[in-house]
Amino acid sequence: MAKKYIHTINLIVGVVAVGFSLFLAWAVSAFAPEENAGVIFIPILVTAVWVIGYILQIKFNTLKNVLITVPVEVIIFYLIITQTSSVMN
Repeated sequence: MAKKYIHTINLIVGVVAVGFSLFLAWAVSAFAPEENAGVIFIPILVTAVWVIGYILQIKFNTLKNVLITVPVEVIIFYLIITQTSSVMN
């Protein structure tokens, strides 16, 4: 039963995080392409963090680890997006 929750939670977090980062990169590229070339790396970083977290959650197959790892992923996503956008300005 725990595997079902692990996959469900991870797929939802992955789709939302990667989708948002792709949208953010597209929006910045569409409206200010000459000043923010580094924003293209945001989706790559977010996807890498998500995949690493997903692999760790599969390896340590308990719901407790998922509930600990997901907030850590969200904090890392937030830091990637805020730090990258502040560096670009």
